Amino acid sequence: MFKSLQLKDISLVVILLLTTVGISYFYANTEARNRLWQSIYPVRAQLALQHVSCSESSPSWMIDILIEKTKYQNAPANQIAYIDPQGQLYHCESGYVDGLPLLSDPISADTRFRYASVTKLWTADAILDLIKEERLTLEMPLAELLPEIDQPKDARVNDITIKQLLMHQGGFNRLDIQGNDMFGIGEPVCPNSIETMNNIKLSFTPGAQTSYSNLGYCLLGAVVEQVSGQPYQDYLQAHYDIDAVDIQFISSKRLDDEISYNYTETGLTGISDIYTAFNYEDLYSVAGLSGNAVALAQQSKAMSAKRQPNILSVDADMDCDISKLGACYGYAMMPYQDDIQSATVHFRDGTLLGLSSLVAIDEAGGVVALLSNGTPTDIEHSNDTIKTMIYEHLSKN
Repeated sequence: MFKSLQLKDISLVVILLLTTVGISYFYANTEARNRLWQSIYPVRAQLALQHVSCSESSPSWMIDILIEKTKYQNAPANQIAYIDPQGQLYHCESGYVDGLPLLSDPISADTRFRYASVTKLWTADAILDLIKEERLTLEMPLAELLPEIDQPKDARVNDITIKQLLMHQGGFNRLDIQGNDMFGIGEPVCPNSIETMNNIKLSFTPGAQTSYSNLGYCLLGAVVEQVSGQPYQDYLQAHYDIDAVDIQFISSKRLDDEISYNYTETGLTGISDIYTAFNYEDLYSVAGLSGNAVALAQQSKAMSAKRQPNILSVDADMDCDISKLGACYGYAMMPYQDDIQSATVHFRDGTLLGLSSLVAIDEAGGVVALLSNGTPTDIEHSNDTIKTMIYEHLSKN
């Protein structure tokens, strides 16, 4: 019987055995399976670009940004919205709702993305509104507003002001050994244990330097609650009517109309489920909002149109190099001006596991909102690449 076997029969058996072994290996080895999924991203990206749709007369540069995000920045699904200085809205979308291109529904202008740290725009704007209502001031000490801070061991805590928190100068450094970034690093402080502020040691004297701080913005959220007498979520609904534009607070599960995020654990973070990785309910004033790019652009536009101080305001004593992306912080956004003759564009971006967000606003009133279900991994195609592309177009307004 064995003599009657032909070479093609033996080859078929070998192929079947190898296939079975391969399938078994990748089924049992999650890390290997995830690495394989990452390795075929160029194919997935090309398939994702089979769905690109735009509203009528949308500028071609919007599609260029979607292509950059999809091909080179690990984001197979994206939304971009642009409101020009005359108030005309344009929007484009690319990719599919779930992880497999062509096999799931294409995304639409209504598909939900998490806003990540772009949420801080609402927190800053709420604080600035309370200042304009003369219910607090930029120079007011945090300790005068939050009664839980009564006997800090580090006396410098008493010197932290509202302005310093807005500009990430409150004395918190999330990268040092005593840092706190609210994403699993450091002892829980805000929003449920603000009295712990009495025990922390600041990394630097408030106002002496700048260091990006999630904790600072959580404390600002607590200030909004204390001064307004409302929970932060209720304040946003009352003052921004977020329900009307389907902006929602996130929780530790995927919402029904939410995009699937392009995140795979490869042994570097130890995080397998992005929805339970952090206590998102506690991050409401830091990274708690979700919605679509059109709603994000419209709300950002409304905030930027308010009287000063607003989200575009910068401090008169700001000491930084505005010609470097991300080097300067205003009261809510990061101003950038390529050179002294060029226009200024203000940026606010954010990232979470498997997603990125960005708002850009120019001085003429043009607004861009970009939401993506991935984060860049190539230094030559970074978030700054996108900011530069957007700046090129907005600076012409």
